[in-house]
Amino acid sequence: MSTCAARVALAGNPSDGYGGAVVAIPVHDLAAMASVTESDRFAVHTSNADLRRLLTATADAFAAQFELPSVTLSASTSIPRSVGLAGSSALVIATLRALAAWTNHRWDPIDLAELALSVERDRLDIAAGLQDRLVQAVGRPISMTFEPVGYHELSVPDGMTLFVAWNPHGSEPSDTVHRSLQRRFNGDDPPVKQAMVDLAVQAARARRAIEVGDHLLLSEAIDRSFDIRASIIEIDATQRLLVDLGRAERAAVNSAGSGGSIVGLARRPTDIRALRSSYAKNGFEFLELD
Repeated sequence: MSTCAARVALAGNPSDGYGGAVVAIPVHDLAAMASVTESDRFAVHTSNADLRRLLTATADAFAAQFELPSVTLSASTSIPRSVGLAGSSALVIATLRALAAWTNHRWDPIDLAELALSVERDRLDIAAGLQDRLVQAVGRPISMTFEPVGYHELSVPDGMTLFVAWNPHGSEPSDTVHRSLQRRFNGDDPPVKQAMVDLAVQAARARRAIEVGDHLLLSEAIDRSFDIRASIIEIDATQRLLVDLGRAERAAVNSAGSGGSIVGLARRPTDIRALRSSYAKNGFEFLELD
C-alpha cells in the first residue's frame, strides 16, 4: 500500500500558480491510500464514479510514460472532501506511488508533483497549482518557489504549535476559486498581480521565521497571507468564521487551501484546549498538527 498525506499551506498561497512562493506542510493524520494486487489485466476496483474517474485518469497519465502493469487498483482516503486539504491530489499521488512501486520506479519529487498536477489540470480540467502536489510528493514541510520550480525542506521548531480546523460538511470546490483567479490574473488585474507579489513575500518571511524559530514573524506571515487573500477573493461566511474563531483565541490563521479549512499557529501551546473547544462548539473539526 502507498500513501499520501493531506497538506496545509501556511503562507504565500495561492501564489503558486502565478510564479509566487508558498510554505506548506503535510498533515500525516489525514491521508489517501492506494494499493495494487496482481491481475490478468489492469482494472480499477471502486463503486464510486468520481473516484473511478480520478484513478483512471491517473493510470492513463502513468501509462503515457511507463508500462501500465497488470494489476487491480483500489484507493481510499481519510481526508475530508472539498475543504481545501488537497484530498484529490493525495489520491493521485498515492496512486502514482503504488503503480511506481509495482514497477520498481523511483520518483523524483518534482517529477511526481508535475505529473500529478497534469492529471487534474490536463486530463480532468481542474484548475490547480503545483504547491499541493509538491509538498505531498516531498512529504515534509517545505518552502517552494515556482519560476523555476524548487523547494527547500524545513523543520518546524518545537513550541510552534500548529493546528487545522475544517467544516465537516464541505465547501465550494477549490477549482471554482482557482478558475476565477486565473481569469483575473491573465487579464492583468492590477490588485491580483500585486497580491501575488505580496504573497510571495509572506512565504519568504514564513520560511525565515521557521528557520530561526521566530514565532512572531511566522504569525505575521500567516495572518498577512489570509488578509491579502481576502483582498482579492470573496471569503464565504463559513471560512470567515473559521478564521475569526482562531483569531479570537489569539492564534494566527490562514486559509489552508481554497475550501472550508484553515491552518493556525497558536500563540502558546496551552491555547490548544481553548481553540479545540471553540471550534467544536461551532460544529467544526479540529486537529493539532505534529
